[in-house]
Amino acid sequence: MVEVHVLKAEIEEAKRKLGEDLLILAHHYQRDEIVELADFRGDSLELSRRAADSDARWIVFCGVRFMAETAAILARPGQRVLIPREDAGCFLAHSVDPVQLRDAWERLSQVLEVERELLPVAYVNTSAEVKAFVGARGGACCTSSSAGKVLAWALERSPRVFFLPDQHLGRNTAAALGIPEKEIALWDPHHPPKDLSRFKKARLILWRGACNVHVRFLPQDVARVRKEHPGVKVVVHPECRPEVAALADEVGSTAHIIRTVENSPPGSGWAVGTEQRLVARLAAENPDKKVFSLGDPPPYCSYMSLTRLADLTEMLTGLLSGGERGLVEVPEEVRAGARSALDRMWEAIRGGG
Repeated sequence: MVEVHVLKAEIEEAKRKLGEDLLILAHHYQRDEIVELADFRGDSLELSRRAADSDARWIVFCGVRFMAETAAILARPGQRVLIPREDAGCFLAHSVDPVQLRDAWERLSQVLEVERELLPVAYVNTSAEVKAFVGARGGACCTSSSAGKVLAWALERSPRVFFLPDQHLGRNTAAALGIPEKEIALWDPHHPPKDLSRFKKARLILWRGACNVHVRFLPQDVARVRKEHPGVKVVVHPECRPEVAALADEVGSTAHIIRTVENSPPGSGWAVGTEQRLVARLAAENPDKKVFSLGDPPPYCSYMSLTRLADLTEMLTGLLSGGERGLVEVPEEVRAGARSALDRMWEAIRGGG
């Protein structure tokens, strides 16, 4: 087994040789040793912006598959996007596929004029094919930090929205926008309902999907930390269950969570409801505050855990010898539709008409 310092040295040497032709991006949930060697770390929105703005020839995405696909969709001609672990998927993204989505759309067309009455919005935690489906029907993508703006944008353009695949992000966003529960309906792709009448009354149709990390946080966790740590504040990701979000002091994306903790006064206590690697890093970088996981035990993302130094080393040394291991390619017919969905996200974020 190669020692860590040797792998780090090889990566640094490869970065030096590849220079401005290389950009390494790392999501907040990656291992510390990966984040330390990245050019930028961030959440999905921040990293997609970095990818779109980069002039690098090779963009190495240390994250999961849908993130690398998004970077490939946004990439300029001649740019190549690579992922160190091709098996780094996403439980949430896997909860919806194009076949299920087309089936749902066709079933809903039995009671709705879908082209006029239904606009799809896809969380970026989806495959390129799902994004393309949404884009081809005038819909948009969203991130956890832009979900509110995108959902509001969509509801200005359509009497109802089909939000997928995270039901909890959808409900939490709807609550923030003041959409009552009676105007929300849940679509279960594994057990499609025979009676479709309730979808005619809904303003928001939610796909039944969830993040297997964030659903681990429960209301009793909030009660426990408040009892064990009097005065502690609770901040959670909007992929958490609505009953958890309702009990939290703050709800927001990973970027929001980081800002909230960093900008709080010394001596503050924070129970954080998101993936443990980010929580541990926040605790280490804010030693003047007490930062710990809302969960017991703290949850990790198994897919984000896959990428190791050896994977990054192998990829970069391969680039030096002319190889492109882990190349992520999106067919043009898919890329065009997916790109339109992402472009509409930027439009909604900017507040464009």
